[in-house]
Order: sequence, then structure tokens, then C-alpha cells
Amino acid sequence: MADTETLPQDQENESQPPNLINGHICFFLPLQYLSGEPSTTANTESNADFEEGGDLQDQQDVERKQDDEISEDDRREIAIANMKVFETRDFLENLQTERIVAKLPTLQDLEAPIVITKQRLVRDLQFCGVNSLEDPESNPEWSEGGDTSDPNAGNMKACYDNIGIFLDFMAEIFKRDSIDNRGCKVVASVNYEFNYPNAFYSSALGQVIFGTGFPMTGWMESDTKPVDDFIGITGNFVTGIDIVAHELMHAVIQYTVDKGNGLDYEKESGALAESIADVFAIMTQQWYNFKTDPNWKLEDSDWIIGKTAILPGHPNMGLRSLKNPGTAFEISTKTKVLRDLQIQDYDAFTEDIEVHIASGIPNKAFYEAVKEIGGLPWEKAGQIWYRALIDTGLRKTCSFANFANSTFKEAVKLGKATGELDLGKKVQRAWKKVNIRYDTWD
Repeated sequence: MADTETLPQDQENESQPPNLINGHICFFLPLQYLSGEPSTTANTESNADFEEGGDLQDQQDVERKQDDEISEDDRREIAIANMKVFETRDFLENLQTERIVAKLPTLQDLEAPIVITKQRLVRDLQFCGVNSLEDPESNPEWSEGGDTSDPNAGNMKACYDNIGIFLDFMAEIFKRDSIDNRGCKVVASVNYEFNYPNAFYSSALGQVIFGTGFPMTGWMESDTKPVDDFIGITGNFVTGIDIVAHELMHAVIQYTVDKGNGLDYEKESGALAESIADVFAIMTQQWYNFKTDPNWKLEDSDWIIGKTAILPGHPNMGLRSLKNPGTAFEISTKTKVLRDLQIQDYDAFTEDIEVHIASGIPNKAFYEAVKEIGGLPWEKAGQIWYRALIDTGLRKTCSFANFANSTFKEAVKLGKATGELDLGKKVQRAWKKVNIRYDTWD
């Protein structure tokens, strides 16, 4: 990234190369999120030798037989896949990465006109380094002002376009100039690892990274063993505007909250980070639909994000629902019934709940706020949420109640400015519906 500085908290690590586990790293879907009850539709015949108490030698014999059935072509495909996993990781970790220092937005900024110059850089990791057998030195990139006309670019084009949609949304609706509010270059990589079933933002790498999902393909289709729960379920993580917006919003959160410290990625603050990313993701998707479809109405939105990450064999499903958290998907695999585990009531919250699951509580509160306030989500409710986000009083350990109070205060201010004196009460009611209250509201 150009024209950036080093964040204070990263200065002591300046001499160390970046890696995936340093700094903020926020995933769209953690492994723990997909879990469920044993499936009643499991193939009991193929699973018999693997039940508890089964003979170990029998298990090994079955595994050896299955290994023998894999063709040489499939073995080569598996070897290349394993190579891709390590090469894409090494490639990213050896890049030169500069840290970003954001310009903290103010309420006055929301009234000022803004002109942005988009700066995007998208890399295709599928062909980086030795991943390309034909050209080991190749590293395809799309950047602003360069040739972006390749019709076969697929995920690169989707990523490039979706980043642009998010930047347009943030500029037009919230007067924000890129993720740092200074017009920085947004860097992304696609086709990470091999059929990687996720997307994430890494501050250490200074970019967002997308996998292509893990469909049932090739040798895995004929495998009779119980397969990993992701196989045959998760699709593409970069073609969805909402998923791209979600990951970029994690960067916005980091550069905005607590003077660049972001929100701690655990407990309530971590769930709040996931929720804010979801809220702006769904608004970006809805805004784009509104801008491009003259017949679109808010009633047309199902408030589900991550639909592109569920394969077509599972229609009308996504990974999270803001309207009704806990109902986004239900899928039977060979071994389990996978269900959306999100909660939507604070009474169900405990501090050891995974952040993506607990984020259903503030997600539901935003949906209820839109219902209470009326209009399109980004017109008033979204403005209140963004103003709360840029509240200089927010700390990295911000709780649900603290953020709810910030939205209440911003709603009161906005209500006074617009003559809607009950706006604060409407926001209060939304939070109370998920059992979040704040001592000084009444």
C-alpha cells in the first residue's frame, strides 16, 4: 500500500515479516460455526467400520483400500492442491506490507462533499509462484488504470468490481474516502490456497483474502468415507458483494475504533465487530440492488448474507440472517445436520460463545431499528450505526450495551437535527427487543 505509515502498536514488530496470525485477522466463517447434530441420513453402511469400538485394523484396511482406488491423475491433482496451500500462504507472507493510519472521521465530514479516486489492487494467487506450472514467475494483477478487460479473469473481476461497489457505497452514503478515510489503495487476493472455504481480513498482510469454497469435486465424489462438513456445501466467497463488503468493513472498524486499535476479537466486542461488518455488508448489497434495479423495494430483501457461499444445491440459504438469526441454513451432510447456530437474544449470551454466533444479537437489533425507524436502511438507521462507530468514546473492549448507548445518543442528535424527536426511543426499542439495555436510557 502506498502513502501509509506504521501503526503505533505495530512499530515494535516492524522488522519482522508479516504473517497470517499477527495483527487483526477476521474471518467470514470460522470452522466452529458449521456444526450440528448427527445426521439421520448418514450412509451407515460406509460408516460402519469407523464407529466407536470398531476394530482398528479393519479401519486401516478400509482406508488403504480407498487409497488404492485413487487414480494417478487424482493423486497428481491432490499433490498440486497441497502445493497450492503452502505456496499461496508463503507468497502472501513474503510480500512487503505497510500499515495504514486512518483519518478519523467526524460528524462534520458527513455534511461535506467528497470526491474519491478509487485505488484497487487484486492479485490472483492461483498463479503465483510455483502454482503456475506453465509460468512459475507469473503473478496476475488487476490495478486501477491497468488492463481489466480479461473476460476469463473470473474471481479477479468479481473482487475488483465488488470492492468498487463498497467504496462507492461508503463514499456516497457516509462520505468516507476508502477504508482509511484517506483514499488508500485497497489490496485483495483471490483463489487463496485450494478450494479454501472462507474469506478473511488481515491487518498484518494489509489486505482482504478470498477462497473459492470447497465443492464436491474430482476424487472426493467417489470417496465413500465421511467427508469434511464443508465439502459440497461452501461455494465462492468473492462473488458476493456482501462478503467482500463484510471483510472490507473489518478494516474500516479497525482503522476507526479506539484510535486504530479496532475492537478486540473476543467476547462482546468481537461479536460487535462481526455484527457491524454484517450490517454494512447487507446495506451495501441492498443499496446496490436499489441503484441497479428500478423495481427493487426493501421488502424484496431477505436480509441474508453469504448466499454465494452456499452451493446452488441448497437454494434460498445463506450463512447469516439479520432478520431472523439462527435460520439462515439447515443442510444434511453424510455425518451431520448443519444448522445456523446464531443467537438473537442477550439472555442466551455467554462469554465463551463464538463471535459469529453471538453477533446475531446486535444484527437483530439493527434489523429491528430499521423496522422501527422506517425508510431505507442506509438513510437513517445506517447513519446512526455509522455515527456510533465513529464515536471517539468507543473503546476496543466495547460491549453491546455501550454500543447500543452510542446509537441511542446519535439517534437523539440526528432526531433533533431532523425534527424526529422520537428517533432515540425507536432505537431503544430495537435494542430492548434483543434484551440489551443501558442504565441511563430512561
